Amino acid sequence: MVDATIERKAEHWFGLVDVDGDGAIEHADLQALARRIAERLGNDMSSAQGRQIKRAYERAWETIAEALDADHDQRISRAEFVSFIDGHATGEAADTLLRPIAEAEFAAADTDGDGLLSRADYVKLLKASGLSAEDAEHGAANVDLDGDGRIDVEEYVRVCRDYFAAGGTRPGAGEVFGAAL
Repeated sequence: MVDATIERKAEHWFGLVDVDGDGAIEHADLQALARRIAERLGNDMSSAQGRQIKRAYERAWETIAEALDADHDQRISRAEFVSFIDGHATGEAADTLLRPIAEAEFAAADTDGDGLLSRADYVKLLKASGLSAEDAEHGAANVDLDGDGRIDVEEYVRVCRDYFAAGGTRPGAGEVFGAAL
């Protein structure tokens, strides 16, 4: 049985990833999400950052399709996605899925090229991912784990894992992508 909090969070993310809103995640959804993120961060898909984001989302599709698409119909249902998040969001699969995406998104959102995101950069990244301005601002207030005013890739990967862990592993973990669900 899936924890109710994890289920709500996974369903929220399912809605963000199901770009065309047809009730299933397909390869085209991840392509559209990669394009939207790259473009909203000011990168053409033919730029180095755009290509890196595209490759990261291609690998993400391969990971979830391999893990979930038992009938090989190239569609991931809401139930399959929730099950995947419940069983894989905090283990090795999390790094396989999250790290390449986080690194690619960071490269595209890092406005000064220092490998860190300012609060404004992080808000812009969340909004590019499909979150509302309010949720993006709320999330930015909860993501800086070391309190230095900047977010690095390791912090981002850790908060993603914490976000999907039952109850989170630290205060505010459930709110790094907006108000608690």
